[in-house]
Amino acid sequence: MSRLTCAAGLALAITVVAPAARGEGDVNAAPAPAARGERPVEAAPPASPPPPRRWSLGTRIGYAYAWNTGQSHLDLGTGLAGGVTFRVPIHLEIGVVYHGGSTISAGNDTIVYWSRQWSVLGHAAVGYELRRFANRFVVRPQMIVGGVFLSDTTQAGATKRHGVETLFTFGPGADLLVRFAGLHAGLDLRALFVPARVASPIGGIYGAFGFER
Repeated sequence: MSRLTCAAGLALAITVVAPAARGEGDVNAAPAPAARGERPVEAAPPASPPPPRRWSLGTRIGYAYAWNTGQSHLDLGTGLAGGVTFRVPIHLEIGVVYHGGSTISAGNDTIVYWSRQWSVLGHAAVGYELRRFANRFVVRPQMIVGGVFLSDTTQAGATKRHGVETLFTFGPGADLLVRFAGLHAGLDLRALFVPARVASPIGGIYGAFGFER
């Protein structure tokens, strides 16, 4: 074989093998992203988790009134309420408020009449929490069920009577709160019905002050 033939064969081999070694021989191979002028697709950042549940505890200071009763067992009241708000956000709450009630007395030379009434209002509530302005302002409509433990002490002359009555209550309510630095303040509004005393529904308005975590 002549030298010219050997040189031609060597040149042909280099022409075929060199592009294949560089990955240029496969015409069906997809071009690299840089060859198409495209940037590599970046993975989307993971979604932030929902806010954790929030626990709250606060005071209630306010006034409640029962219509069509001869003597008030409510009037000024103070108590506590605690609850938890889930991610949904559903809020569950329990609380108790003591109401000072009222005292009436009358008498003459032959008989003295004296009556004292006060009550404790306990409740459980479930509501939906509406948050506005970066969770600073909260409107929380809720349904309330509970009981009024009514204490009544009466004295007429030499006869004195004391009793405790339990009344079931239910009805709507709403919390209007402002949150700041782990604290909250606002109003707790309630409208309760008393099946045992249909003509004596209860309305209450309380100032709410507390903290959350």
